[in-house]
Amino acid sequence: MATDPDYRTTLLACFEDEIGGEAYFHGMAEHFDEPGAAEKLHLMGEVERCAAETVRPLLERHGLKPRAEETLHAQGKTSIARRAGMSWTALVDDMAARYPAYIDDFRALEAMAPEEDLPALRLLTEHEAVLIAFVEREKAGDATAADPMRTYIASCRG
Repeated sequence: MATDPDYRTTLLACFEDEIGGEAYFHGMAEHFDEPGAAEKLHLMGEVERCAAETVRPLLERHGLKPRAEETLHAQGKTSIARRAGMSWTALVDDMAARYPAYIDDFRALEAMAPEEDLPALRLLTEHEAVLIAFVEREKAGDATAADPMRTYIASCRG
C-alpha cells in the first residue's frame, strides 16, 4: 500500500513525540510537591503511552521504524528543565495555553491518512482532548479533574 510520504513522516513523528512525552511527564512528576501533582503527571505520562500504543500498529503497517525508546525518552526529558521551576498552577496554565494547538496537528494527520488508519488516529486525537479536559478541570479546581485521563487509560488497556 502506498501512502503519502508526508503522512508517513508525520505519523512517525507523532508516535515518537508521544513516547518522548511519556518520559517528560514522568520526569516532571519529580519536581512538584503539591498534593496530587505527581500522580496527575504520572497519569499524563500513561495517557501519552496509551496514545503511542494506539498508533504503533500503523507504524508496522506502513513499514516505519521509530528510534529507540531510550533515545526518545532522553529527548522528552530535555524539556523538563524549561518547566521544572514552575509552580503547579503555572504549569497547568502553560499546558492550557499550549495544548489546544496540538488538536489541530492531530486533525491534520487524520486528514492525510488512509481510511483504514482513521480509527487509531481518532484515538490519538482523543488523547489530546483528554489532556485538555484535564487541564481545564484542574484550572477550575475540580477534584475529579484526572477522571478523563483514568477513563482513557482504562479504555486503552481494556
